[in-house]
Order: sequence, then C-alpha cells, then structure tokens
Amino acid sequence: MIARARHGFTLIELLIAIAIGTFVVAALYNLFTIQLKQFLYQDLQMEMHQNIRLAMDVLTRSARNAGMGTNGQVLGALGLSGNVDSSLPVIISYDGAGPFGSDAVTFVSMDPDLVMYSDADYLSDCTGTSIYFDQTIPDYDDKLAELQVGEYLMCYDGTSRADRAAYLWKVTGTVAATGEVTLDATSGLAADYSGVCASGENMPISMECSRAEIVTFYIDANDSDGVGAGSAEHPVLMMDLDYESPDDDDVPVVDHVEDVQLEYCFAGDDPCGSGSWNDSVDTYSDGDEGNDPDDVYMIRVSLVVRSSREDPRDLYSGAPLAIANNSGSGADDHYYRQVLSSEVSVRNMRALQW
Repeated sequence: MIARARHGFTLIELLIAIAIGTFVVAALYNLFTIQLKQFLYQDLQMEMHQNIRLAMDVLTRSARNAGMGTNGQVLGALGLSGNVDSSLPVIISYDGAGPFGSDAVTFVSMDPDLVMYSDADYLSDCTGTSIYFDQTIPDYDDKLAELQVGEYLMCYDGTSRADRAAYLWKVTGTVAATGEVTLDATSGLAADYSGVCASGENMPISMECSRAEIVTFYIDANDSDGVGAGSAEHPVLMMDLDYESPDDDDVPVVDHVEDVQLEYCFAGDDPCGSGSWNDSVDTYSDGDEGNDPDDVYMIRVSLVVRSSREDPRDLYSGAPLAIANNSGSGADDHYYRQVLSSEVSVRNMRALQW
C-alpha cells in the first residue's frame, strides 16, 4: 500500500490568517461604528429640523392672525405689564417675566366663527356687567352656547374714527333666553374702563363681538412645579389658552425647544433695517413717539431647539445660543442646537389706523 501525503497549514500560516482576519474584522467594526455614529448624528439633525420647522409654523400662523377683530390694541383685561389701566398691543412679549416665568409671547385675536353684534336696543352702562345679543338673529343662540365661563369676550367698536377700541371681558355666564352675557367687572384681571368709558355713559351702541382667542407660547423647562411636560433636560414649547398661568390644561406643542424670542420693528425711514429691531413695545398710554404699538411694522420670531440627546461621540462641545437679548450664557454641554428666525408682517395692527 502506498502512503498518501497529508497536507495542512503550518502554525505560521494560521497566525497570518488569524492576523488578517482580525484586521478585517476590526476595520469592519470601526467602519460600522463610524456609520452608526453618523446615522445618529443625522437622526438628531433631522429631529431638530422637524421640531424647529413645526414650532415656527405654529408661532407664525398665530402671529398672522393676531389683531383680527381689533385695531391693533385691546382695552381691559391683560393690560400691558400687569397695568389694567393701559391698553395692550395684540402681540405681547414677555422677557423672562410675567405669569409664565420664562420668555413668552401672547397673541390676541377674535374667533371668526362666533362673530355677533350687540343688540342696539340694550345700551350697556359703562359700569354694568352685561352685554345683550338679539336672539332673533339666526345662529346667535348657538354661538352664545359656545361661550364658556372663564373664556374672554372681545368686542370691537368700529363706529368711531377717533377712538376705535376693542374691549376684553372675562365671561361669568350666559342667559340663552335673553341673549345676555354676564361679565366679570371686579376681579384683578377685569377691565378698568374709566379712561375710555366714564360712569354714567354707555358702551357703544352696536359692537362686533366674539370669543377672544388668547394664545400664549412659553418654554417649560421646570419639572419642580408639577405642571407641564418640560424639564431642564427636556425643554418643551407649551401653549396656554386661558391666560392665567401655567396649569394642567396647557398643551405641549414641540419637544426640545430651548428658547423663544420676539422682536418688533417700527415704521420709519428704514423700517426693519439694520439695528431697527427692538425687544419691547411701549404702552399706548405713555404718550411717547417711537416704539408705539400703532407703529409696529413687523415682528421677528426666533427659536432655539436642541437635540434630544448629547453627541454620542462626546466630541462636540456647545452652549446655549445667544439670540435677540438672550446672552446665551450657560455651561458647555454636548447638545447640538439650531436657530431659526422668521419675520412676519403684522397687518392687523395697522390696517384700521386713521
């Protein structure tokens, strides 16, 4: 019998094969790791894009509606800076103050679906607490039924060129049989109309009225108050619909919104040019020319969003961004951030000025 030769791998060949295999596996693992981190980075970027575009769309849509049913100002409740004797512009900016405890913005307009005209047969006294609507007009009974206690009724007097005014009252009840809407005239948020409607006089004969849409957007980054969905690690853009203060019925709008800023520009020789944007607007009662609400030409809304997670590589180092009058001071971290600004023409604040 002839012995057959047996062939195999030598130890050196095995070591070389293992080394080559290890190198290939390590290269593939490294490539996979790089691709995974790049995927996570792109995912965070896309998430921020979506969040900031959605938040800006919601804010600018409310801004374009602001002032509808007014001449750009409102008398009564919500008086600017807490002063109920002052009328307020229909777009209010809160610079880290006010009932919401953060930078916030309030937009005021009239609900176009519930417009009614007050009954000219009932002249409401300036010190009274009721407004009447003619129940013989179709749909008025249904519209009155839509008004809820605690909401605000806005009425616009368009009969006088000299002193067009929109009034704002808090609703305390409705009487369907008579078309009566009772109003809160005594609470801390109630109107003080002594400057425009003296005792012994009557409110305008017929006013265009509807439910007031008062929408406030603010940042909730506080989880210690037990209200809202936000925290320092998870800031949320919230929407408040009753203008009281943050409470359990506020609606979370967009996650991971870190800052919202509002700036005004006013009509002039170079409206909205370089250096003409302002962080605040004067009250109607201060008597000064310049940053008057009647002269608001445009507003600029700016948002900062940040990623939901920090940089997975821990290589990126960032900090809160400076926009408008926010200095952006804060400790460095590994969150990505994006800024988006949009300028909106506020036509409803100027269209009815004479």
